[in-house]
Amino acid sequence: MKHQITPEANPVPPLAEPSNNNPIDTATLELFAKWRAEDATDDPEELRKAEQELAEFKKAMNENRSQAGEPLLYP
Repeated sequence: MKHQITPEANPVPPLAEPSNNNPIDTATLELFAKWRAEDATDDPEELRKAEQELAEFKKAMNENRSQAGEPLLYP
């Protein structure tokens, strides 16, 4: 069961100002906001698992870059 969390706990980044060269795609931003709300949780086990997956991803990315002689992305 997914739990809704408050906007304060899951802030939405501010929108960039539109320009003639870079119009804002509000439909995409609204879809991302919808997905973020659907995936929101305050379940400690789900949060722990997500944090562990992120740590494993960062480690794998750094190992790959280290082997290629490139600078680490996540020092």
